[in-house]
Formats: sequence, structure tokens, C-alpha cells
Amino acid sequence: MPTTLRHWRLAAGIAIVAAGIATALVAGAASTQSAAPAARGGLVRAGSSGTQVSARTAGTTAARAAGPVVGTGNFDGESPAVSSLPVIHFPSVTTITARENETLRPQTTSTAKDPVVQKAKGGAGSLSPPIANFDGMCLPFSTIPCDQPSNCSCLPPDTNGEAGASQYVEMVNTTFTVYSKTGAVLRPSTETNQLWAGTNSECATHNDGDPVVVYDQLAGRWLLSQFINAASGEQYGECIAVSKTSDATGAYYLYTFYFGPDVFYDYPHIGVWPDGYYMTANAFPAGQLTSSGAAVFAFERSQMLAGKPARYIMVDEAPYNPTPETQYIGQLPGDLDGATKPPPGTPNIIAEVDDPSGIPPTPPDTGFDLRLWKFHVDWTNPSSSTFGVNGQPNSTLPVAPFVRPQCVYGYGPNCVPQQGAPQMLDVLGDRLMFRLSYRQFADHGSLLVNHTVVGAPNTGVRWYEVRFPKTGPPAIYQQGTYAPSDNVWRWMGSVAMDNDGNIGLGYSASGPSTLASVRYTGRAAGDPLGQMTQAERNAFTGDGTQTEAEGRWGDYSDLTVDPADDCTFWYAQEYLGAGDLPLLGAWRTRIVSFKFPGCRK
Repeated sequence: MPTTLRHWRLAAGIAIVAAGIATALVAGAASTQSAAPAARGGLVRAGSSGTQVSARTAGTTAARAAGPVVGTGNFDGESPAVSSLPVIHFPSVTTITARENETLRPQTTSTAKDPVVQKAKGGAGSLSPPIANFDGMCLPFSTIPCDQPSNCSCLPPDTNGEAGASQYVEMVNTTFTVYSKTGAVLRPSTETNQLWAGTNSECATHNDGDPVVVYDQLAGRWLLSQFINAASGEQYGECIAVSKTSDATGAYYLYTFYFGPDVFYDYPHIGVWPDGYYMTANAFPAGQLTSSGAAVFAFERSQMLAGKPARYIMVDEAPYNPTPETQYIGQLPGDLDGATKPPPGTPNIIAEVDDPSGIPPTPPDTGFDLRLWKFHVDWTNPSSSTFGVNGQPNSTLPVAPFVRPQCVYGYGPNCVPQQGAPQMLDVLGDRLMFRLSYRQFADHGSLLVNHTVVGAPNTGVRWYEVRFPKTGPPAIYQQGTYAPSDNVWRWMGSVAMDNDGNIGLGYSASGPSTLASVRYTGRAAGDPLGQMTQAERNAFTGDGTQTEAEGRWGDYSDLTVDPADDCTFWYAQEYLGAGDLPLLGAWRTRIVSFKFPGCRK
């Protein structure tokens, strides 16, 4: 692990970037950040949007406390019914701003050989073709029709969505839309901060993005969220709206969770658990470009479902980082699928995957590890809540070796090529991809997660199933790298399991002779372990290319399971449409569903 951290985008291709950004970026999207100062460990926050990173000085940063921090969110009351909010006409976009996003941790050259790579596609045919297959939100340009526009003028969209009892909700940066399960628009695209209109919350004045929507099927409620990227004199925080009913077009209970002015909690991801809504984030002290590590949060679900003041419990992982030069970072919280709860008192699971370039191994450990923390929350006595074993993982599970892609914003090695354009696409191979899906069975719990790795030479999706027996420690039950040798790069996947134990895997696919497309595959329960045995399905092929000088690609996309039948998979992902070429990154999104025909609830 290097002891200094460079701004990876510059290190990966400064000559290319310098030549390309000045001429190819749309107005307002040029990079404003210089190389980060030397630092030890962590990610570098990129000020690549037109918005500068906070100007607060590092000297104002409060001491980072070990142990749980307890706070109370602001209950902002109830929103009007979403169906009654004014429908705002979003004007055509004339400029695009690349969203801020932390850059990869630098790596040394890896010679690891992947022993679990799957080089051929599966041949089984039981996985269905797309059932629903319709356009989601898009970025509006005057020359391109856009039925449900987003007003973020941003790149990428951070697409994600989930199915509820009878609806599907998609979120992209700054906006959400409610659909029927056949694709009919039940509520047109709506700015997320409209929910807080008329309150004195920062959530009413900010519409900053990094959105997550989840459906709490234990309660039949929706949760919509985005972060607060505070300006001077404000606090950083998280905006969370919880629906009063299972109707996503109805009213919501509104919460603003303020975390103070000293640390920005970036890249939030949220999971549903019986005793709370759990969130992971990457922590950036104000005035610093380098992360200090990860942070985990639990929000008081029972109170939020009742529209009452709710607390949060936060653990800052900075005091527990493995060494002064390295950090725990890039994590996800467990997100429950299915109606069967884990045994009472089961803590939420937080996970990350590391290789030797991130955390140096201690022999005999090879350094390729899946780390798991148990986040036990005690709402009766919050100060008794625990995270891991004194902040360290409860379990460190060795995994098969892999090579992390080192592409950043489309520059450097291992980036994704696309047909018809020299610009490469971003990979974000240093972190887990949404979601960390968990399902409880009679004799075990199953945890599924994935990240992008280097194939030979194309990228592929490394996925894992971890099983939690009734007694004894968790273990890797199966793992594989889906990277068929067909000159197609597969990346930014999402994986989930249906009620019968069948696994679905959605991902983006692109290559020198392939336009970026939305694809999926899977494996039936009982098939050979570590293999995606089903024939690959191409749900939708874009007919445009990404020509923005920063080859950003959305990474919040997620595969979820329909609670109505506990069998149908739903996937939301980005693509580029016809006519987008001269417009330098006019993204679109696609929503598809599929299932294994034999699955029964």
C-alpha cells in the first residue's frame, strides 16, 4: 500500500485529460480541482463539478470520537400527498455538471490470478426474457424527447429504484418518479426537495442527490433519501422521507438528520432491517480532500413509521482504521429481502471487500478478504450499541484473488470501451456495488454482494454468497467472476436472491463493438456453485455513446425483488440514447423485470 495518495484522475492520464477537458467538456463542467495534497490512506474527494469542496478549514474539525454517537433528527412534519404537489416543467438542459465523487485508492500493479473466473456464458434457458421493459427518467435536451426528465443537469444519474406492493419508484439525482408495474406513469418526475417545501429544513433548500429509494416490505412503506452537501454556515446531513402508506404518491413523514458542520458523509447507501434503517457513508472532514474512513448509521425505524421524533446512532470508523496509513472504506449495509425476518436481535451486517493494495495482509492472510461487521443497536440504551469487535470486523473471510480495475472517470487502465467513441467509461472498481442483499431461510441466512474486477482483459462481476448458519460463524458458500471471453466488458452489477434461492445478476455491458446495454443473467438454486448458469439476456441496448470528457457512469443501480410475489427481479440502469452523441452525455435510464418461472412465494 503506498503511503501517499495521489489524485488518481491526474495520475491515470494527465496528458489525455489536459488535452481533452479544455475542448470537450460542456460549459460549466470543467474540473476545478487541482491534485490533492499528499495524504495517507483513504479516498480523494473530487471537486470535479463546478461546485468547490467546502472551504471550511481543517482546523474546525471536531475530534473524532470512538464508540456510538447518539443524536435526534428533526421531525419536519408531514408532506402533502405527492399526487397533489405541483408538476414542474423542467427546462431543457444546456450544460452538464459532473457530480462530485471520491476517486479510487491508488494501487500497485497486481499479478493476482482469478481462480473463479467464468469465461463462458451459461446455457440454461429457464430465466425469463424481460417482463416489464420501459424507459425511466432521463436528462432532457431540446433535440431529444424525454418523457420523465430530471432537472439535475448532472452526470452520472446515480440511478436506482425498487418495486413495492403495486408500484415501482425510481430515483435519480434530484428527482423521483412513480410508475405502475407495467410502466404507466402514476406521478411524473418530481424534485425530491419538493417533499420538504414550506419547512425550515435544509432539505427544502438543498436538492443535492446521491439518492436512495427502498421499500420496507415488513411495514409496506417507502423510504426516499438524499444527502445535504452543506454550504457555509449550514450542517451536513441526510434527508429521509417515509411514506404514511404503501402508496408512493401519498404523504410522507419528513426527517432531517443533521450531522454537524465538520464532516461530510458522502456516498450514502441505505438498507432495511427490522430494528432500523441502516446507512453507510464515506467520511470527509470539512476542508480536507482526503477521506478519514467510513461511518455507519442506524435510524430509529419504529418512530419514523409512526411519524414521531426519531434518533440516530452513528459510529465513526476513523478511530478503528487498521493502520495509520489505511482505512476501512467503501462499505454497504445489509438490506433485507423477503418477509421472513432474521432471528430476533440479529444485528445488521456491514460489509466491505479488500485486496492487498488497500489493507496490507498479515500472513498467512493473502489480503483478499470480505470483512463483516455486526452493528448491534440498542434503542433502549443507545450508548450500549456496538459495532464489530471494538470497531474491528467480527469476521474476515478470505476470498479468491482478484485484480481491481484502476480506471477513474474513464482514464487509466481497465476502463470500459464503447462502440463509436474514443471516450472510455468509468468503473469504480474499489468498492462494493449496491445492494448488500440479505435473505433469511429456515436453517441459514444468505448475504449476496458484488464488485467489478479485471477479467482477461475485459472487466467482469465478482459476486459472493455468504451463509450464516443457525450456529457457528459465517462462511463463503460460493463465489464467482462472471466475465465471458467475448470482448464485452461487464461492470457495476447488482445481485439478489428470490424466495426459492435462485440468484439474479444485473449489470451494464459495453465493448469496442458494443454500445452500452442493460443485461442480466442468473443461476437456479441447486446449479453448480460459483456459476451463472442461465443464458445471458440483453434487456436493452442503447444507441448512443458517452462523449463527455469525464466518462462517468452511474453506480447506484440496483436489483431488487418484488414483494408481491417474492420472485420477480426488478433492475434499473443507465444507458445512452440515439442523438445523444453531440450532446456529450445525455443519459437515459431503463427499468426491466424478469423471473425464474418455477419460483413460488
